[in-house]
Amino acid sequence: FDWHTYLGFFRRPDLSPLLFQFTCFAFAFSAYMSGFPLFAERRYTWHGQPFGPKEVGYVYAYLGFLGIIIQGGLIGKLVKRFGEDKIIWGGFVASAVGFTALAFTHNVPALLVVSAVASSGSGVLRPAITSLLTQRAHRSEQGVILGLNQSLNSLCQIMAPFFAGLLIDQGWLAAWAIMAAVVSALGLFFR
Repeated sequence: FDWHTYLGFFRRPDLSPLLFQFTCFAFAFSAYMSGFPLFAERRYTWHGQPFGPKEVGYVYAYLGFLGIIIQGGLIGKLVKRFGEDKIIWGGFVASAVGFTALAFTHNVPALLVVSAVASSGSGVLRPAITSLLTQRAHRSEQGVILGLNQSLNSLCQIMAPFFAGLLIDQGWLAAWAIMAAVVSALGLFFR
């Protein structure tokens, strides 16, 4: 672990904004994925019963299917048409809007719509940010920068579930979704 080298990437104007943007994406995404089952159990019902593992699994399958469409072919066309920078901007906007709307949904049809919006935003962020990171890093730095990126992701996967669980455990369901929205919106300020 060479902390000095890692911190040096955060000081570079070509890489620093992308690393912070990736951190915002990873935190919001981890908060959503880890907190959603608890949120859904407390917020939604299906046939008069609270959401359980089966219903959450169906929602995750639906979002996974959307992810296949987005990352399996659509993102390449979007990048060619708009470029990574605009895709990243749009991804953060969609995520922030979707997570904000999720805070105020109380039925399954609304859940599916706003989750699709948030998921579409998240679905374009990881590949677009990672692509720009590898383009901007020197060829000899790409392995280190991708490792740093994965470390940031792992750190977010530790921290985000803690905060998500804390908010949901207190019954602050809307605050959980708003937290993910705010962190997503922060990604817009790192340019």
